[in-house]
Amino acid sequence: MSDHPHLESALPGFSEARGIIKAAGDSVFPLQYRGTKFDFYRFANRFRMAVRFRGISLADFGDETEAGYSALTRVFLVWSVFERYSELAGDPPPYRQLLSLVPRIELARVADHIERHDPEKRLYDFLYDQSLEQNRGFLDRYRNGDRCGIVFYAAAIRHIYVHGHLTAHPNKCEATDVVSICDELAEFVLGLMRDDFARRVAVARGAQ
Repeated sequence: MSDHPHLESALPGFSEARGIIKAAGDSVFPLQYRGTKFDFYRFANRFRMAVRFRGISLADFGDETEAGYSALTRVFLVWSVFERYSELAGDPPPYRQLLSLVPRIELARVADHIERHDPEKRLYDFLYDQSLEQNRGFLDRYRNGDRCGIVFYAAAIRHIYVHGHLTAHPNKCEATDVVSICDELAEFVLGLMRDDFARRVAVARGAQ
């Protein structure tokens, strides 16, 4: 039985990874990570929080608006974890190594979901106008067919939301569409981290 069932349930393989790190003299090198064991444990705990997030409660807000803000907050939490994970993985923007492991059909599926819920590009246009210059190039590439750019939707949402420019109804978008897009992005990014982590554990296991 795992000594950390709360982390194991959120991040399957955590206990095995912890054992691998301990067996390597507290080094994360066998998992092909950079940094220290404490960086890894901080990631795992933040990952658990993002996975277990169930929304926020706002007095005197409509249900759809509250759900919209909950979904935006979820993307904020998930993207914050992803930034830490990409540092562990030694894969800075544009995250080529991490995204190279995602099947193209999965990228296309997420992009299709976004576009079905933003057919007039209202959310895209708002994010583009409010984004940092460095993110606009990636959003341009997404618009021109590079589906790896979907992760920069999440990056843009996180940045604009945390700086107070993004509401549950940006550019007259329906809150229900914002919720659907945010939830899809959050699940995609969580899955990306979970799958890459599982791959690293499997490689380290095989090398023992």
